[in-house]
Amino acid sequence: MNTPSPSESTPNPQHQDDVLAMLQEQQQALKSNLEELQGRTNRLRGLVQTLVSGLVIAVLLAIGISGWFAYRLLVQEQIVQRETEQAAEANAAMLEQLETMETELQRQQEQLQTLREDVPEELTSLTDTVQSNQRRLELLQDQIQQLETATPAEGDN
Repeated sequence: MNTPSPSESTPNPQHQDDVLAMLQEQQQALKSNLEELQGRTNRLRGLVQTLVSGLVIAVLLAIGISGWFAYRLLVQEQIVQRETEQAAEANAAMLEQLETMETELQRQQEQLQTLREDVPEELTSLTDTVQSNQRRLELLQDQIQQLETATPAEGDN
């Protein structure tokens, strides 16, 4: 059997030192790479947290703004509805007043006819009163027509 020579069985001490130095350099390089990767990971984690926080804030702002717009729209609809109801009430009151005035005018015309037959001297005075009432009635009818044309235009807004 061949036994190794003493020079073959003991490795070269210079070679061992070189290998050891090379392994230590690799270990040091791996440590620095690991520290660099950990630093990058921490920076990325911070950036992701900042991004997520920003997105959460943006979503909350969008929800708040949309809620504000919805509230404003609701208030505007309530105002329009209230104004429409008020206009309808005013229109009804004017129509009632118009009917009252028409009834009064009819009564006055009947009285005028009676007076024409009975008292021709007072005819001029009564004619003036009737004409005045007719003018008032026409003005009121014009106002009602203006309100009726203005009310649908307000309802569209």
